[in-house]
Amino acid sequence: MIDSRDLPPPPSHPALSPPVMVRGEEKITLPGLPGEPSLEAQVRGGPDATRGVLLCHPHPLYGGTMHSAVLVAIAKVLAQRGDGRVASLRFNFRGVGASEGVFGDGLGEVLDARAALRALFARAPRAKVTVCGYSFGTWVGLRAAALEGGVDGVALVAPAARLFDFRKDDAATLGGRIAIYVGDRDEFCTVDEAEGLARTLGASLEIFPGNDHFFLASRRKLAEQLMPFLAPPT
Repeated sequence: MIDSRDLPPPPSHPALSPPVMVRGEEKITLPGLPGEPSLEAQVRGGPDATRGVLLCHPHPLYGGTMHSAVLVAIAKVLAQRGDGRVASLRFNFRGVGASEGVFGDGLGEVLDARAALRALFARAPRAKVTVCGYSFGTWVGLRAAALEGGVDGVALVAPAARLFDFRKDDAATLGGRIAIYVGDRDEFCTVDEAEGLARTLGASLEIFPGNDHFFLASRRKLAEQLMPFLAPPT
C-alpha cells in the first residue's frame, strides 16, 4: 500500500497545526468499528442537511491531523457557503490527538474512515455524502468509500501517486464521481503522474499552477474550487 522510498524518516516530534474550531462545529467522540479505537472528531450540521462531507487528514507520522491547514480551509468554506444544507465531519485517525490507538499502517486508518462515514450517515441521513482526502487521506478516503459504500463521490487533493497504491477496482466499486486536485509543483505527484492516475480511476483532474503539495498560496482558492464537487446545490 505504501512505498516509503520517497519519504524521509518520520520526525520523532512532528510539527502539528494548532487546533481550530470552525463556526458551527462541535466536538464529539466517534465510536470505532467493533474492536477498534474511538476517535476524536469535529462535526457540523444535522438531520436537515442535504449534503455531507467527510474530511480525511494527511499522514499521522508526519504531523497530519484534522487541523491541517488545507482541511481547515475546506471546512471553513463548507461552513460559509453551505449554510444549513451541508454537514461536515473531520476527525483524527487513531493515535492522533485524543483519538485512541496507534498508527495502523494505513489499513487501520481505513477502518477509522469507515467508522466516521457511518457517523456522518447517521447524523445526516438525508444527505448525499462525498469524501475529501488530502495527501495520505486520499488513499484512505477512496478505499474506505469503496468498502463502505453509499458515497456519492471522492475528491483527492494532492494524492501522492508514487507513494500509495490507488486501486482501479476501488474506483469501479465506488461507482461515483472522482476528482483530483494537484499543484504542478507537487513533490509527490507530477502532472504526468496525476494524469495517469486520473485515467486509471476515471477521474476529472484540475491542476493548480505554481502550487506544491501544501497549496501555501492557494488554500482558499482550492477550497472554493472544491465546492461544486463536494456540495453541489442539488
